[in-house]
Amino acid sequence: MPAAPPEDTRSRLRTADVIVVLASPEALMPGSSVEATLREGLTMERDKRAVVIPLRARAGTQEQAGLLSDRTLYPRDGRALDEAEHPEETFREAIAGVLTGVTLCHVMVGDYLLEDEREAAAAAAFQRGMTLAERLAEGAPDDQDHRSLVALTRDRYADALLAAGDGPGALAAYREALVVRDRLARDAPDDIQRRRALARCHESIGEVLRAMGEKPEALAAYRACLVLREDLAEATYDDEARRDLYATYGRIGHVLRAMADPRGALQAFRTGLTLAARLASEQPDVSEIQGDHALFCFRAATVLAEGTSAERLEARSLLRRALAIYRVLEERELLTEAQAIWPPAVEALLVTLGT
Repeated sequence: MPAAPPEDTRSRLRTADVIVVLASPEALMPGSSVEATLREGLTMERDKRAVVIPLRARAGTQEQAGLLSDRTLYPRDGRALDEAEHPEETFREAIAGVLTGVTLCHVMVGDYLLEDEREAAAAAAFQRGMTLAERLAEGAPDDQDHRSLVALTRDRYADALLAAGDGPGALAAYREALVVRDRLARDAPDDIQRRRALARCHESIGEVLRAMGEKPEALAAYRACLVLREDLAEATYDDEARRDLYATYGRIGHVLRAMADPRGALQAFRTGLTLAARLASEQPDVSEIQGDHALFCFRAATVLAEGTSAERLEARSLLRRALAIYRVLEERELLTEAQAIWPPAVEALLVTLGT
């Protein structure tokens, strides 16, 4: 059983927001008090109660990092705080690590406040984090870690503004984040996570523009998102990328329909339906994916219902397919609360069309 930190250390840990670990080969030996404290800190971080920032106190730490093997150790260039060469640069890197931890702590607090529907307080927390991140980036404009932190804080600040009903403010913040996300993705074109984050930023901009009634601009943002998500789905072929892709087709369909382009909307919904049906056939036990399939049946049917007699016939077929999917989910007790609103809508449209 791993050792526990000393009680006085544990009492301080319980109230800590940022935990700075001075790492050295001796300190990280299994059973040491530092190693035990680190384990406790990492558990707190996983529970989103604190942020852990490891500093390389002595040379040789990287090779014996153990619990920190997948973490960024500061200074990031491999030097240690006890090395005599370039002490100012080393110290500056250590301070950057601590400020990174403080920034992430503000983000963590903002996330809690946003979950608690305290949007104004959340925006203030994210803004404090953004100020620190931008200060770090100003001192090292080519530092990708610092620019990633700027993008994260701008994204979350925009999320809080949007939740508070400040569409123009959120749009400006998302667009500022987009500039950074785009550069990050260009600097590392094979980095999947950066490309996903860039796609989400385009999507967020589209959502705000759509809510503001700026339909052509929203459509342009969604199409920029679509290009990225098509590439991501092809590159990874994982469920997340494939769901993101057909969800984008759904958003494009909604905007085109609002722009009085039912043919374009139907094409987008049909493409999304094809992709959703394919994934649903591969994941029969995943209720969310099965629900996606049913929902795209309904979306396409709502457009077809306003068309020719042949299209109305196709709409009825799609609605029956959607209803069958929902009934299976209900019988298996897999129908989620969010999905439960759709079967009555499907049944109502079927009645309208004449079953």
